[in-house]
Amino acid sequence: MSALKRKIILEVLSILCVASSHAAPNDSIPFKYAGHLYFPTIINDSIRCNLIFDTGGANLFGVDSVFLAQSKWKPSSFSTAKAKGAAGTKQVRIITDATKVKLGDIKSTYEIVPIFSLRDIVDCHTDGIIGNRDVNTTFFEINFEHGYMRRYPSLPAKTADYMRIPIVYKNSKILFNATIQIGDTIVRGLFLMDTGSGGTIDFTSEAARKYNLDSIPRKRLITDISNFGIGSKEQEYYVDMQSDLIIIGGDTIRKRVVSYLPEGVGAMGSREHLGIVGNAIWSKYNLLFDIAHRCVYIKRFMKDKDPAAEYDYGFRSRTDICDGWIVSSLVRGGDAIRAGMEIGDTIVAVNGKPAKDFTWDEEENIGDVPHQTLDIRGLDGKAKHVKLEARERW
Repeated sequence: MSALKRKIILEVLSILCVASSHAAPNDSIPFKYAGHLYFPTIINDSIRCNLIFDTGGANLFGVDSVFLAQSKWKPSSFSTAKAKGAAGTKQVRIITDATKVKLGDIKSTYEIVPIFSLRDIVDCHTDGIIGNRDVNTTFFEINFEHGYMRRYPSLPAKTADYMRIPIVYKNSKILFNATIQIGDTIVRGLFLMDTGSGGTIDFTSEAARKYNLDSIPRKRLITDISNFGIGSKEQEYYVDMQSDLIIIGGDTIRKRVVSYLPEGVGAMGSREHLGIVGNAIWSKYNLLFDIAHRCVYIKRFMKDKDPAAEYDYGFRSRTDICDGWIVSSLVRGGDAIRAGMEIGDTIVAVNGKPAKDFTWDEEENIGDVPHQTLDIRGLDGKAKHVKLEARERW
């Protein structure tokens, strides 16, 4: 999968809502990790779906508009509300029927359910999004190594093997201190833990100005992207450059690409945190949360890897509404643009295989294929044939 695809940020800061919850006993809840954490979930006792678990989503449960239209779920009561997210503020429809959600053994009821165009932001595998409201009342674990979440009645004894990180817990948000070094510039302060982001570190526009990130003498790649996150800003661009060190607690991650949004709005604009830390970082760890005592325990199980060859375009699979993957991001002046690709093009086949015939895992790993011949349908309906090779960018 293209690294660009992992930049999607789904953080929702607030929405007009009231909710109630009834949690069931602890149990292990499996998830599929594909840049985001996808949990199989049942809505109203019979509607099966995949929900993204988003610690930046706080008290939210929302559904995708296409999923809702194509499902057997037929709500009877609707209203509207303003939602704030990573791409600003947007008026959305909300379902006002009491809605039951069963995620593993966690049973909840939501009185208000916003309807988002989530698949335009992520892909066709995304049916909805759910925050951490119903797990923050107890100890819980996110185990990336084996793909499960588990709640505990008391803090597990195995925390002795973990590193303890103090957190600030505010408005259901998990904030912690981190240090990022880029050349001679050191960015230190509060960051948001956000499993709704598939990226590494994404600095807010305010942090980019405060630390003058544009002036650091370092190679940069500028990427244009559509639908960066929930909100009204449909087009965005971000800047990538390689950090020297990322320090979380006592652990150090070296030579990872980080990003900043010079014109970021919403959650990526002026915030109390300097940026967000996404799953490209967290997926290296197993995590234990002790919200009551304001700490998170982390244990590294994955070593740092050398930079790998990659492509300079990103896509979103939309085989739910068309016959391919829609190009969603392009590096300015990169190989894909020079080959004639444009945002909004539809990739209908890769190396002769129709995009709609790829499994989810094959789709996720398509970036590992060293040579790609793409059959593309442009926005004007005309066919394009593009040949690309993965290469190391840094």
